[in-house]
Amino acid sequence: AGNPYSINYLMFTLAAQGTLILHGKRKGYSMLHYTALTGSLGGETLIFAKSSSELVKNAIMKGEFDELRNIIPIMAIIMTIVTALTQVHVLNTGLAKFEALVVVPVYQTFYNAFAITGGLIFFQEYRAMSKKDTTMYSIGLMITLVGVNMLVQQRRKSVLPSHVE
Repeated sequence: AGNPYSINYLMFTLAAQGTLILHGKRKGYSMLHYTALTGSLGGETLIFAKSSSELVKNAIMKGEFDELRNIIPIMAIIMTIVTALTQVHVLNTGLAKFEALVVVPVYQTFYNAFAITGGLIFFQEYRAMSKKDTTMYSIGLMITLVGVNMLVQQRRKSVLPSHVE
């Protein structure tokens, strides 16, 4: 997990999350801020959880627990807990402010996108993908994002007229 792609992915997600937070503070938080932030945190939670479990599993199977005294496994476990708790808090805040029928599908899309793409990059699973797999994954991701965009746009159209009086 210490490869440059893993570090680049984590830096990208942290930059994206920081941008969402700063933009939300300046312009006011929208449903997209909450769902994108929560989804990216969910993807990171899965990455940290898998990293933690793999480190613990390897230590148990080898019978060598010295590796668990290193800072990396400890940080992975701490980050699993921190990202999971933050994810739940941000999701609950978004659900309290916006309609669940829109928040949940958009959150789920960001969650899947960050979790799957993060796993592909962080654990170098992309190396086992053929060009066909990569193409199909990209097409599937695009279809999902376009579908959620259509859902949000349709929901805005149906909600806006009721607020105008």
